[in-house]
Amino acid sequence: MDDTPSLQDYGFIAPRWATATSADHAGELAREIGFPVALKVASPDVLHKTEVGGVELGLTSLEAAREAYERILKTVAERMPGARIDGVRVEEMLSGGLEVIIGLKNDRQFGPVIMFGLGGVLTEILDDVSFRVLPITAEDARQMVTELRGFRVLQGFRGQAAVSTDLLVNLLLNAARFGLDLGERLDAVDLNPVLVWEDRHAVLDSKVVLAQDPASRAAHRPVDTGHLATFFEADSVAVVGASDTPGKIGHAVLDSLANHEFRGRVYPVNPARTSIQGLQSYPSLSAIPDPVQLVVCTVDLERVPALMAECASKGVHNLIVVSGGGKELGGERAALEAEVRRLARELEVRVIGPNCLGVFDGTSRLDTFFQPRTRMGRPPAGRVAMLTQSGTVGISFLEDADSFGVSKFVSYGNRADVDEADLLAYLAEDPDTAVIALYVEGFDNGRGFLEAARRAAAQKTVVIFKSGRSAPAASAALSHTGFFAGSYKVAEGAFRQAGLIAVDTYEELVAAAKALALQPRARGNRVAMMGNGIGTIVQALDTKGSLDLQLASLEPATVRHLREGYPSFYIVQNPLDVTGSATSEDYRVGIQALLDDPGVDIVMPWFVFQDVPLGEDVAARLATLDLSAGKPIVGAAMGGAFTRRMSAEIEGAGIPMFQTVGDWVAAARALAPRV
Repeated sequence: MDDTPSLQDYGFIAPRWATATSADHAGELAREIGFPVALKVASPDVLHKTEVGGVELGLTSLEAAREAYERILKTVAERMPGARIDGVRVEEMLSGGLEVIIGLKNDRQFGPVIMFGLGGVLTEILDDVSFRVLPITAEDARQMVTELRGFRVLQGFRGQAAVSTDLLVNLLLNAARFGLDLGERLDAVDLNPVLVWEDRHAVLDSKVVLAQDPASRAAHRPVDTGHLATFFEADSVAVVGASDTPGKIGHAVLDSLANHEFRGRVYPVNPARTSIQGLQSYPSLSAIPDPVQLVVCTVDLERVPALMAECASKGVHNLIVVSGGGKELGGERAALEAEVRRLARELEVRVIGPNCLGVFDGTSRLDTFFQPRTRMGRPPAGRVAMLTQSGTVGISFLEDADSFGVSKFVSYGNRADVDEADLLAYLAEDPDTAVIALYVEGFDNGRGFLEAARRAAAQKTVVIFKSGRSAPAASAALSHTGFFAGSYKVAEGAFRQAGLIAVDTYEELVAAAKALALQPRARGNRVAMMGNGIGTIVQALDTKGSLDLQLASLEPATVRHLREGYPSFYIVQNPLDVTGSATSEDYRVGIQALLDDPGVDIVMPWFVFQDVPLGEDVAARLATLDLSAGKPIVGAAMGGAFTRRMSAEIEGAGIPMFQTVGDWVAAARALAPRV
């Protein structure tokens, strides 16, 4: 007996319909239902009816219904030979209203998700959909509706009545309940199109695809912060695979720990040497007579399982595996990494890696990198923590963070054990961290990540850049929802749900982290811009990121004050154009007036330092600003050596400076509240 719940039980209303099994039957049903009618093929094998000629609309007579029945059977049989056809569904034909889509999918990264968008056969082309991870709240549902680019159409357009947002919210909540009640049986559900008008709806077509093997779905792994603090607080570190040969990874890691700012005890482990870099070397971890809190491994992954057993025997709970050659190679190497994962749980040895840089602590200066100081600088201590799946991205971030500092850094690589969810949950409680920056390419434990991200974002500001955004090929999709599932849109919805700030490039990630580290959060999204050159400001207003910002309307008192103090040819409005004649004092006066304006939340000055009237004393002038209003300032300038020097001086006065229009806007967006 099929115990699949019915959509009607969840408040969804469908037009009157019945299934015809012959042309004459189709005509009779059409007359009973009332013209006009729509005919649609009834087949469990046909998911996209329109594409195979399985839909005919607007039929107004018995003969038209009979002929449509025959055409549908003939066309579907030609285009999908072998498809099982149970008949043709004859439906009441509704007109007017707007078509939307509501979908459910068991996403491979986040599990059950819900989708909403403008619907019909153009869903994929319009590409205007939103996602959230189940379960959802009424506020989640409302945001799904209002964040669509087409929301204005739903609000009423060219004389068409507005669709009730409360109706759409209730439909989404009902669909979410349906998906949760399906549980592990959920594969994909499409309600498309759903016709909506004012406070009414009708589901014109629906598909429910159940999972073939529900038991095979990956189980959600709970977040685990056990022993993570020791990765940053350890004062005794062993380097397995330490080397005296410059150019080897074991040499560089030992050098980073033993010869620079870290003040803990360091123990080289290498059975072939008794002394390495002036330190006594030991043949094995077990041979070290003192307690060891952290082990850094640079030897082949094949030796890691035995090393983990040795760690457990010695009471070591923290292991960083720098070595690569795990699941990225497949086959036996993937199985070897899986064994590392199993042993981590069994032996209570937390593992970062393999295939990673490891960790850096801004305060203790614990540093496991194999990049020597001559090639890569280390940032000062700061309030920004960085988590990265990619060591390459992490290296760049560390050097770019020189102007704002880092509290903690983790390059976690293949995440055989410790992943971004565990680390986020740990950093949520870290007193040294105010801002968390993440670079990720994908998730093995998406629901665990969402759980940890919510927790972290409730206490800290979290900025994320996710790459690997390409959507799966449309030909591989089994439903309209399936076309988008697995795409960046699903992750983007999860980020919004958790309260994260999502950025689109690495450069924006750095810009956002820098602004958040050096400036207070804004109370609103109203920006005031000024500059002695307007071309870059015009570009800023054209960028995608500026859509989240609003140009402030200056108070009459602000305009009057500036006009009284400025030359008559300055253009006093927002943006404030002080022309190429602007002096350092003009900038101080303008920025202060914008800070004092109650209608401004963020002040964005652009500087053309190449213009000779702008004096070299500008940083000193800006250092005298009254910042008591608690509003952020983000500055920018483009140019060569002189511009870079002037920008550095202004940063010394506490105002972050950016070198591109995109980064300037990204910094302001990060400081504004989420809309």
